[in-house]
Amino acid sequence: MISVVIPLYNKEKYIKETICKVLNQTYQNFEIIIINDGSKDKGPDIVSEINDQRVKLFNKENGGVSSARNIGIEKSQFEYIAFLDADDEWLPNHLEEINKLITRYKSRADVFVTNFARKYSEENIVDNRKQDELKEGIVKDYFKIIFKKALIHTSCVCVSKKALLKAKLFDERLSRGEDIDLWGKLSREYEIAYSPVVTELYLQEAENNSKGKSDITRSILYHLDFSTVKSLDEKKYLKKLLYRKYASLLKDIDFANFIKLMIKQGF
Repeated sequence: MISVVIPLYNKEKYIKETICKVLNQTYQNFEIIIINDGSKDKGPDIVSEINDQRVKLFNKENGGVSSARNIGIEKSQFEYIAFLDADDEWLPNHLEEINKLITRYKSRADVFVTNFARKYSEENIVDNRKQDELKEGIVKDYFKIIFKKALIHTSCVCVSKKALLKAKLFDERLSRGEDIDLWGKLSREYEIAYSPVVTELYLQEAENNSKGKSDITRSILYHLDFSTVKSLDEKKYLKKLLYRKYASLLKDIDFANFIKLMIKQGF
């Protein structure tokens, strides 16, 4: 069985449909753990109106998505944890495909991930990878692969609870890149099993709406310590993220965060 963890913060526009898409999965052995992270809209009320004993709502003061996911993991009852953001969409076969990966590769892997697509509109949905670009199986050279293109998006990954606990969960200092940080930690210790089947739609409208100036000290890039990175491929990947961020901050005329990051990391 699988625990589905959904952090909820001001997503009343999306949350009912998101939950319904979980309830309508072809694989039905799951619980849904929703962590209300201090929402100021009607999202929690909408959740409370859903009449299904598998849907469990927990309330907390606002502390960020990392703390919400971590509480969800702690509240979960089952061996495997699937993550879903409140504004993303699962196709009906998502948990079935995840369960197939677990059945086939659980003796080797603790991280299970499917392919996803970016949804810009109902008419514009673009697969992250072509189905023949990366075959099903155990992922080799994780950082070399993601240097070219993302492999894991939060809403298409499932991880064993024991691996999450050993990795010390999501870093609650971070509100940007907390997922990248955790997938990196997991990839160093555990095998990743991948399916090329697209089972999740990553809503780009919500992503674009969430962008804006934020405190760089809450970003993974601010806290990078290259002296501890042993893999050349990982170092190359992280430097790519860092240089891209420098360029983005300059483009946005965000000199305050640019200077903070430059002082902390340099060029």
